[in-house]
Amino acid sequence: MYLEYFNLQQAPFSITPDPEFVYLSEKHQESLAHLVYGVTRGGGAGFVQLTGEVGTGKTTISRLFLQKLPADTQAALILNPNITPVELLENIFKEFKLSTRGIKGKLNAMVEKLNQQLLQWWSEGKNTVVIIDEAQNIPRDTLEQLRLLTNLETDQQKLLQIILIGQPELKQLMQRKDLRQLAQRITSRFHLQPLSAAETRRYIRHRVAVSSGADNLFSSRAIERIFQQTQGIPRLINVLCDRALVVAFAAEDDRVGSKHVKQAIREIYPDQVNDWHKLWPMALIAVLALVWWLWPNAVVDDPTIDVPIESPWVVPTEAPLEWPSAAISWQQLLALWDADNGVIWNQTRCPDISLIGMGCLRRQGNLNQISQQNVPVLLLLDNDQLALLKAQRNGQWLVGTAAGDRWVTAQAINQRWLGSYFILWPMAVELINDTIGAATQDWALNVAQVIDNDPSIQADGLTDWVTEFQQRNGLVADGIIGKETQMALSLHAYHGPKLVE
Repeated sequence: MYLEYFNLQQAPFSITPDPEFVYLSEKHQESLAHLVYGVTRGGGAGFVQLTGEVGTGKTTISRLFLQKLPADTQAALILNPNITPVELLENIFKEFKLSTRGIKGKLNAMVEKLNQQLLQWWSEGKNTVVIIDEAQNIPRDTLEQLRLLTNLETDQQKLLQIILIGQPELKQLMQRKDLRQLAQRITSRFHLQPLSAAETRRYIRHRVAVSSGADNLFSSRAIERIFQQTQGIPRLINVLCDRALVVAFAAEDDRVGSKHVKQAIREIYPDQVNDWHKLWPMALIAVLALVWWLWPNAVVDDPTIDVPIESPWVVPTEAPLEWPSAAISWQQLLALWDADNGVIWNQTRCPDISLIGMGCLRRQGNLNQISQQNVPVLLLLDNDQLALLKAQRNGQWLVGTAAGDRWVTAQAINQRWLGSYFILWPMAVELINDTIGAATQDWALNVAQVIDNDPSIQADGLTDWVTEFQQRNGLVADGIIGKETQMALSLHAYHGPKLVE
């Protein structure tokens, strides 16, 4: 309808995963690399897990992944995993174009035939992979059957690699205690995050450019409003941009502005628009009642009452937060740990341990997860500035600003923060070389005894203890003392600054 008006060759914001319009953000490139690595690492991957919110581009990534598979790879794609173990085998046979004649419905017979076929493909130098979309819907018995299929192996490698793609509920599913055997076989995990504000801008302009449209078809204000509404989820961006183009076309305007986006939001999300002409009388009555109730209790010019000019718990809306330089934010965080705060580090990445003498990790999460960690962190804001999160109290957060420490709301933080943060922890000498050897095992055993206050914990039970610790703390329950696990163990064992003392 609007293509000719805006000189577009094709609709730029279709919600179908068209490879021609694919825009790979840094997050999408990284997720695709995880999948490719999981399959091309010599068959040792077992399970690979990719999760993400609805509409973040998981299906697009899976289609690109299939295109990038080597020619010697046999691939099966299961789109509806809410099936029985027998139906799962039948679907795999169908995707691999294998006959089920005489064995259909017979689970053991199908597993045996599949094993023979996998051995033949392996002898021919071929990899075999099963991709399961919407994996959060897989029934418990079918998940167990998948685990058993990964037992098909030679002395050198797994014969079948399985990629699970699903919504965040898949991560929660894998934390169930009865699925710990399966969770331990997941060797690569990646959670696909929505686009940032800058990536949303590039995403929109990329799709317009592919359609041969003008670079300024969407104004900067329009794109900002689109990001605020969609929070960087590509599918929602497509829907809103398409409707905004229709609105601008109907208004006979040359480009999409913020007014067109606001009108599109009203049309797509009518429930978000308040019917003020019906509500304002009730609101006025409520305000008058509140004033009437407060008036007798008001105290005016009483010199005996010391009323602070500005409450430290509320940031005035007319005073926007200004952030210090990255170097100052790093120095402030190091000072909390009594580390060398004379270090000059002005980067939005972790400094080397040789520079600060501490472990550092960039993580992705939300304020609730940070609250559970109970450790000060550096938030990476949308403009690559860093904000030190120092304390928490009564739903408020103490942050370091250019004007000093201020208490702010979670809403004020989330307006500028998209989930990335840096966390520090005391780094034991045994861990500095970043390998997992005997010294690391000895360190972990000592830490386990300290955390549980139980000197009787022995080395032969350490793996089980670490696995249980990982499950309790939302980590990959694989029993491996990797960097995330080292961080969590250190923060539990060593005394350091806390968000809440």
